[in-house]
Amino acid sequence: MQKEKKPSEIIQEFLEFLKYCDKEYKDCVTQVYKYDKMNQDYLHDIEFAHDYDERCKLATQIHKQRNDRRAMKDRVEFVEKVAKFCADRQNKQFIDRIKSLLEQQERAEQYVLSERHYNRRGEIANDTN
Repeated sequence: MQKEKKPSEIIQEFLEFLKYCDKEYKDCVTQVYKYDKMNQDYLHDIEFAHDYDERCKLATQIHKQRNDRRAMKDRVEFVEKVAKFCADRQNKQFIDRIKSLLEQQERAEQYVLSERHYNRRGEIANDTN
């Protein structure tokens, strides 16, 4: 039987997902930019290549680089909407409120799951007059 997740765990996973998408987007955009600069270098290498074999090797490298770049661009498109959602100022306020909710929820869960006891406030009469 699967253990039921606590609400705080679900909220935490959501916040981690948002953070992951934002980081993934920034990393992939940076990588795509690097691939674009590499492409310019390859074009110059082809320009100055002296023979057919050298140009063929460069073409193979370009082919691999373009495939890698395409994979990065696809990844960018995959997480772009979530990353832009996180970057929006109004949504940052919402995310901060979700973080606050997480803290409150964790405190509530800690209280409910802790060892609790009742302190008696008065004596119960043992007399049955």
